[in-house]
Amino acid sequence: MKRKLVIVLMAWLLFLLQSTVFGRMEFLAAKPNLMLILTVAIGFMQGKSEGLLTGFLCGLMIDLFYGGLLGFNALLYLLAGYFSGRFSQIYFDEDVKIPLILTALTDIALNFVVYVAAFLLRGRVSFFGYFRGVILPEAVSTMLFTIILYRLFYKINHSLLEKEKKGKQSLWIKG
Repeated sequence: MKRKLVIVLMAWLLFLLQSTVFGRMEFLAAKPNLMLILTVAIGFMQGKSEGLLTGFLCGLMIDLFYGGLLGFNALLYLLAGYFSGRFSQIYFDEDVKIPLILTALTDIALNFVVYVAAFLLRGRVSFFGYFRGVILPEAVSTMLFTIILYRLFYKINHSLLEKEKKGKQSLWIKG
C-alpha cells in the first residue's frame, strides 16, 4: 500500500515538474515526457498490472488537465505501461539500457498515434516535419532524462520492496 501511495505522489510531482518547470526551460529542444518515464519504469520493475495502473493514472492526469478527449491519453499511457510490464520477467531491472529503449520506443509510438489522431485525420500530412520537429526532439530529451530518473526510481522501488519484505517477515505482523 505504501508503494502505491509513493507512485501516486511521484506521478503528481512529475506532472507538476513537466507542466511547470520543464515547460519553461529554454535550452531544451523539447520537454521530456516525465510521465512516460515513470510509467515505463514502474511497468518494467513491477510488471504488467502495476505498469497498467501507473500508465492509466499518468494518462488520466494529462487528460484532466490538458487533453481535449477524456481517456485518450489514459488509454495510450495504459498501453505503454502494459507493454513495458511485459519485459519485467525477462530482463533485470538494474540495467538502464532496456528501460531506455522501451521509453524511446513508447515515446515515438505515443507521438505517432497523437500525430495520426490530431493531424493526419485533419488533412495535415507533413509527417517528416512533425517527426523532425516534435517526435525526435522529445524522444531524445526523454531518453536523456530516463538515464537520470530511472536510477532514482529503481532505488526508491527497491527500498520500498525491502521494507515490505521486512514487514512480511515480522512475527507480529501477519500479512
